[in-house]
Amino acid sequence: MAVTNKYSDGGPLKTFGWQMAKALFAALVVVIYSRAMGSFGRGALSVLLLYLQLTLMVSELVSGGALANLLAKYSPKRILPAAWGFLLLVLIVGYVVGWYFWLIPNQGLRPLDFDHPKVIILNLLFFQGLFLGALNIQYNLFQSKGLVQEKNQVQVLIEVLKLLGLTLLFLLMYGFLFFRNHRAMELSVWQAMESRLLPGQTMSYLRGFNETAVLWVLVYASGIAWLISLWKSRKLVLFNDDVSWMPPQEMFKSGMLSQLGHILLFLLYRLPLWWISSEFGNAAAGVLANALLIADTIWIFGNSFGTILHSRMLVLGAEKAQFGRLLSRYVWISGLGTFLAIVLAICVPFQCYTWVFGESFSCLKEDFFLISPAILFLGLSAPIGHFLHAKNKFGYLALSYGASVVMLLLGWHVLAPAIASSMIGSTPVNMGFALSYFWKMMAINLSFGLLFLLNYLQVRHMLKMRGISLIMWRFVRIRFMKK
Repeated sequence: MAVTNKYSDGGPLKTFGWQMAKALFAALVVVIYSRAMGSFGRGALSVLLLYLQLTLMVSELVSGGALANLLAKYSPKRILPAAWGFLLLVLIVGYVVGWYFWLIPNQGLRPLDFDHPKVIILNLLFFQGLFLGALNIQYNLFQSKGLVQEKNQVQVLIEVLKLLGLTLLFLLMYGFLFFRNHRAMELSVWQAMESRLLPGQTMSYLRGFNETAVLWVLVYASGIAWLISLWKSRKLVLFNDDVSWMPPQEMFKSGMLSQLGHILLFLLYRLPLWWISSEFGNAAAGVLANALLIADTIWIFGNSFGTILHSRMLVLGAEKAQFGRLLSRYVWISGLGTFLAIVLAICVPFQCYTWVFGESFSCLKEDFFLISPAILFLGLSAPIGHFLHAKNKFGYLALSYGASVVMLLLGWHVLAPAIASSMIGSTPVNMGFALSYFWKMMAINLSFGLLFLLNYLQVRHMLKMRGISLIMWRFVRIRFMKK
């Protein structure tokens, strides 16, 4: 079945261009609020958004990652209402859980009302989750119809809206270029505020440019982008046929299995942020969050090729023989592009990173360097993951992601402390913290290396990588099979 020009995916290069534009605007957004809030505010915002992302992952247990596959197979009338309904149900449950287990324990002395800072944050997280979840449904609808470029356009649009919103917030706080908002502040007041600064905080953070202000911008941007995506998809969702409203049973079975894999993958590269925040503080979590931002920017190279491969397999049929050769080509291109991007990022002087993000991110380059093997492993795995996903290999993906998460847990909480404690001895306390941090980063690399190995073994017969296959097989046999 041929694909008409109307539904052309545009090819991987065009998708890569859109994704690069998205990454550029997203980077500008992060630079603005990183400089304004410091690493402390960046870390606090990242932790809040992690809880929201995990809630959205749960909301996608019905259909979830298999939504594009299901929309390519069934009428939207049978799929979308159930997906929307379950999204709303999970967000309401998440709101109640957040109210009783986060808001009330952190209420403080102030009575609960609509102006309570925690209530405002919880309400903003709810609406942000609603808009992001609805946008994800729209993205899957676009991909199922081969409209990858429409999906890319909406993703770029949301980053542009965030940038405009943060610019407006900055102007409201500090005034326009020719009409500056001069607020006289006595030296004693300034010094009093400065004395309240925690490590990684900025004066702008104390004056109101904090995670709550940024959440307002995110909600506004995602809400407008969702409305525009609805307009773009108005001709794709017509419920005037005679198809039953009853969702197919496959929606619950394959959707849950697929989303289980997505949740495990999410935990694989976001659990370290929670642990760093808990063990080393919000400032350290903020630095790692921006290192992961650079990693996300690099990963768009592999994800662009994987997205096109996935979309073509859905539209043309996943059993086409030529997709094996295409996968082999995409893995090579993704791996090489990821490696060169990592080398380029490492060669950038650390002063450039502090100049861009602020002085509180002075350790950013070190964090990025420590997790660079994991970045390469995921760059190689991305096209393979999309390929297996399009072939409905959800069980195997969940198994490989689950094994990698177990490796991360063991490496972080067992191997890293054991190795660090054996090396610390009589070294100073600061050196002990550094060693502990180093080996925890190595646990991340180990888990992503296992992920690539497991995914590669599933498709090694399709890839023209015989030399690499031989090396990997000899390594496994010598290290784990030879007595």
